Amino acid sequence: MSTREILTLQFGHYANYIGAHFWNLQELSFDYTGTVKTEVNHDILYREGQTAKGEVTYTPRLLLADLKGSLKTLPEGGGLSSEIEESEFQWDAVEKIEEPAPPKNEYLEDIDNEGSKTLTKQYNFEQDVKTWTDYLYPRFHARTVNIVKDYVHGDETECFDIFHAGQSLWKHDFGDNFCDNIRRYVEECDSMQGFQVNFDCVDGFAGLALGCVEHLADEYTKSILAYPIIPSYFPDNHPTTQEERDKSNLKDSIRLVNTALSIQELSEHATLFVPICTGDKGWRKPGNPRKFDYINYNPELYYHSSALLASAMDTLSQKYRLKSNIYTLSDICGDLTGYGRKMASASLGMPLPLHESQYLIDFLNSTTKPIYSSITPSCKIATDKIFQLITVRGVPESYLKAPMKEAKEQMNIPAYRCTNVKEMFELYFQANNFLSATNVTVCEKPLEVKTPYPKIFSSELNKYGFVKATNSEEKIESCVAVAGYHNGNFMSDVIEKIHRETSRIKFSKLHKYNQEGFEASEYSESLDKLAEFKDNYEDDFEL
Repeated sequence: MSTREILTLQFGHYANYIGAHFWNLQELSFDYTGTVKTEVNHDILYREGQTAKGEVTYTPRLLLADLKGSLKTLPEGGGLSSEIEESEFQWDAVEKIEEPAPPKNEYLEDIDNEGSKTLTKQYNFEQDVKTWTDYLYPRFHARTVNIVKDYVHGDETECFDIFHAGQSLWKHDFGDNFCDNIRRYVEECDSMQGFQVNFDCVDGFAGLALGCVEHLADEYTKSILAYPIIPSYFPDNHPTTQEERDKSNLKDSIRLVNTALSIQELSEHATLFVPICTGDKGWRKPGNPRKFDYINYNPELYYHSSALLASAMDTLSQKYRLKSNIYTLSDICGDLTGYGRKMASASLGMPLPLHESQYLIDFLNSTTKPIYSSITPSCKIATDKIFQLITVRGVPESYLKAPMKEAKEQMNIPAYRCTNVKEMFELYFQANNFLSATNVTVCEKPLEVKTPYPKIFSSELNKYGFVKATNSEEKIESCVAVAGYHNGNFMSDVIEKIHRETSRIKFSKLHKYNQEGFEASEYSESLDKLAEFKDNYEDDFEL
C-alpha cells in the first residue's frame, strides 16, 4: 500500500495553537501495543527517521513558523536529538551559547518524567497556558520549527501585522531556508498527495504563507489545501476609551485587508481553500462565538477555541487518511472546486447530542436543526443546491436502530431499511438537502479528548460523549464528531461581505502598506480580482 504522504505547513501563532491540539490528537491516539485496530494510516502525516545515536524517531511531517519569543519551553530544534541530514557535516567545533529555558509547567514536567500520568492527572491549563507549546505533547523533527527572528512575539511597537511584510520576508533568507526544508521533506516521499497549509490570515503570516503557497504551486504539481484562519478573539476587541477605539478600528482594518488579500491570492494559487473561525463574523471582528450543544468554551482563550478548529480539521482529514479509503487530497479538491469555485466552507458538530439510550434513527428522525454549525466566517451554509463531503466518526453500529422484534414505530420510518450508519446518514442528507450531492465517510473511532484537551464539555455527557440518563459523574474520554466541506452558490455571499467591508476602507489611511511598497492602484486591482472571483459562484448549475 502506497503511503500517500502529506506535508503540513503552519504559519502564525494561532495556527500553531490549532496545530498543537491537532498533533496532540494524532499522537495520543497512537497504539503502541499493537492490539488495537487502527483505521488511519499515520504514515500519511508522520515520518520515520533516525537520530545520530541510532534512535528511531516518528515525527510529524511538518514545518511551522512563528515569531521570536513564542516558543517558551520548546527548543528550536524541536525537542528531539537532531537527525542525520545528508548535507550536514560538523567540520568545526562551534561553541553555542543559549539563554536559560523558561521553567516548564506541571504538565510538561510530567511528560518529561512519567508521561503516562498525564492522562489521569488534573491540570489547570486555563491558567498555565500562555502559548501553544505549554500543552504540546509530541516532539518535532529538527527542521520543523522555523523562527522569524526579525520580529518579536508580543512587541506592540514593531508588529508583524502587514501582509507585505510577510511577503518581503519570504523573498529573502527565510523563504530560501524554508524552501530547502520543503524540498528535503518532499524528496523523502514515495507517492505524495500534496500539502496542507494552515495560516493566520490577519497579519504578516498571511504574506509569508502566500509566498509559500505560490512557491508550492510553481514548483510542485501537487494539491494545495489551505486553511486561512482567523483567531477567535483579539485583545483590542473591547476598547474603553476613544483612543483605544481608534487604535482598534485601525487594527481591524489592517486585519481585514490582510484577509481579503489572502483570499484573492489563494484564488489564484491554491487548489482548495477553506476559511475557518469560531466567531460568526470573522471579517473586521470575530463576532459572537459559534455555539455547540453541550460545549461551554471561552472564546477569549486560544487554548479553548483552537481545540474546536483542530477537532474539525482532524475529522475532515480522516477522509484522505483512512487505510480503507483510496480517496485522496486531489479527489477532495477536484470534487469541491468545479466552475473555479476554489473557496469552500467548513462545519463542525460535536458532540452529536445523542442520548445514551437513544437510537440514531430516532435522533435523526426527530431533530429539527442541522447537526453541525458553520465554522467559516460570515457563512450560513445553504441546505439546497450544494456539494458536500461529510465525515462522521464514533457512532457505534449498535446505536443504529432497534432489533426488529423491538422496533415498533421505527418500522414505519423509511430509514429503518438502512443496514449501517453510513446508509442512514446518506438518507438523512438526501432528505434534508434538495438538489444536492453528499459524499459521506464514516469512521468507527470517535474523537478522543484526552488530556490536554480542554475541559469544555457539559457534565451531562457520559465518558463516550452521549447525553447521560442519570446524574452519575463520568469524565468524558471521547465523543461523536461530524464535520463537512460545503460548496455552492451561497459562498458568493461570503465573498461579497468581505469585498464590501474591505471596499469601505480608506486605503490612504493605512500608511504601513505604503511603507512596504504596496500602492493604492495595486490594492484596487486586488479588490477587482476578488469581485471577479465571486462571479464563479453566481451562475446556477446542475449537480
